[in-house]
Amino acid sequence: MLKGVACKLAAKIRPIECASSSLAGGSVAGFAQVRGAVLEVVSRRMVEPTARQVRLGHVLEGLRLEGDHGSQAAVARSLEWSESKLSRIESGRIGISEDDLTALLARYDVRDRGLRSYIVHLKRRGNERGWESKVRDVVSPVYADYIGYEGDAAEAYSAQTVLIPGLLQTHDYAAAVLDQHIPDVSTEGREERLSIRRQRQEVFRRPDPLVFWGVISESAFRHVIGSPDVMAEQLDHLLTLCQECPNAINIQVLPEAAASHAALFGPFVILSFPERWEPDIVYLEGLTANRFLEETAEVQDYSRLFKRLMMTDSLRGPESIELIGRYSDNYRKG
Repeated sequence: MLKGVACKLAAKIRPIECASSSLAGGSVAGFAQVRGAVLEVVSRRMVEPTARQVRLGHVLEGLRLEGDHGSQAAVARSLEWSESKLSRIESGRIGISEDDLTALLARYDVRDRGLRSYIVHLKRRGNERGWESKVRDVVSPVYADYIGYEGDAAEAYSAQTVLIPGLLQTHDYAAAVLDQHIPDVSTEGREERLSIRRQRQEVFRRPDPLVFWGVISESAFRHVIGSPDVMAEQLDHLLTLCQECPNAINIQVLPEAAASHAALFGPFVILSFPERWEPDIVYLEGLTANRFLEETAEVQDYSRLFKRLMMTDSLRGPESIELIGRYSDNYRKG
């Protein structure tokens, strides 16, 4: 039995010695090797939950807090669970069984059929790993999680201070950005990252495409990324996207003179999901690290900021399109 387990794990983790003489003989070294491999798989699953599993945890935590059902300890005690079990479920570090979910929803007195159906559906899809799980060896775990969230989101609200949003970048523009961010990346690594960027853009080709709302600082058009030709192609691409996807892609330009630049400390994206029960999340991008904000108050702060940027400080849609066109013409003229 141990020999079979070791062979199955070998392909996923690292070569494991499957010599029947060692394992059949019950050697301590052989058993320890297999046990270590098993623990590594278990550990990996715990620290790398699926994006949907984490979202389910957030929904369940919200039900507990908003319904005033008490602390994790109180709820766990009433269900005869350990507090750590409920904590790990809410954080997404472990999944939840059908029976446990039924018990938890009964404990929270969830009667809304739509909400119950949505939670059960999210739970059943919780163990499904999207394509983002396959790129964790290439990009950071946080970025991989973001790709998973982005793939399920209904709307994205993106504020960009110096670059064109990744979902709207051309290949050459994305390559030029990558060459500056990771100048020593290998050729293979470079192509893998560019492929990931292209695959992310498939959200606009879904049966229910992602609706994108973008506020882009005018400075993003002034900075030459790659070359004038690369910039012209990129700006023309923005114009084409707005023309071909008027119901899915909305771009407004934040003029350089806008005072609200003082409130922008870096790019951010707010992701909103299809169901009203699932809270929005904020994704912050940095040079060396990215992170999520999920606390209600923090998300609301960014939502108010984005609303101000789009509704008050940015140019209207037609004016933004006109300005982008002028920048494109200037780059083509040299």
